[in-house]
Amino acid sequence: MENIIDINQDQFIDSVIEKSKITPVIVDFWAPWCGPCKQLTPVLENIVNKKNGKVILAKINVDENQGIASQLNVQSIPTVYGFVDGKPIDAFQGAQPETKIEEMVDKMIDATPGNEIPKLISEADQLFGDQKFEESLRLFESLVGMDPGNPKVIAGMLRCMIQLKRFDDANEMLDSLDEEIIKDQEILKIKKLLDTTNKDNGEAFDEKLIDEVNSNPQNMELRFRLANNYLSSNETEKGFNELLKLFEQNPAWKEEAAKKKLLEFFDLLGFNDPNVIVARKKLSSIMFK
Repeated sequence: MENIIDINQDQFIDSVIEKSKITPVIVDFWAPWCGPCKQLTPVLENIVNKKNGKVILAKINVDENQGIASQLNVQSIPTVYGFVDGKPIDAFQGAQPETKIEEMVDKMIDATPGNEIPKLISEADQLFGDQKFEESLRLFESLVGMDPGNPKVIAGMLRCMIQLKRFDDANEMLDSLDEEIIKDQEILKIKKLLDTTNKDNGEAFDEKLIDEVNSNPQNMELRFRLANNYLSSNETEKGFNELLKLFEQNPAWKEEAAKKKLLEFFDLLGFNDPNVIVARKKLSSIMFK
């Protein structure tokens, strides 16, 4: 089955309505004289090619197919419709950022009838949130076989490996990914997280800092260094606790350095991370007490 096709209005029922009951179809209304169309269509083609048959792009020249363009109220071009299960579920006009278009396409794929992947990812995420990291990893591993290029699945596996302190496995997996998957925002966050933490837990941790902070509890610089040492040594909970103490002590210290560091790691670890969930609640209670 070809993923990118040129169709006319006589083929619309079979190639869009009926086909979308099995595979989502993006309909691109364009014309040869349309400058923005020439920019948008290659973006659509690139996204569709990356999805390996999970979505179809149907291109319709409005100059030659004014009837169907009129029926779908196409008033300007480029206009793009997303069809799932025989119905249009999304649309946009004009140029859009590639990331937004890909989000729309991913939602279409998730909404495909019979697609169990989103439900299973949700179950794996729930196991992760319940700190059942081994079970979550096993479920994500089974999902890789069902949907090999899904960044959500790969990100889930990597986050489980980090929680289980299997840093070598996580780095090996990152090294094996192709360039397109590496560009995914969640994967980039995980890569940055691994790059900013020691690969072996406890590596280069400055034990003297603990005694120094205990002896000088008001020394904010020392406490901030201790927090960073914990975070770089994969002692996330301890690092967060030191930053929370620092923020409670003086929220404005060094232009809110403690809060900024917390928010940075919240973003890198993801809001489903158990340590992030706890620390966010504590931070909110300090900020709004």
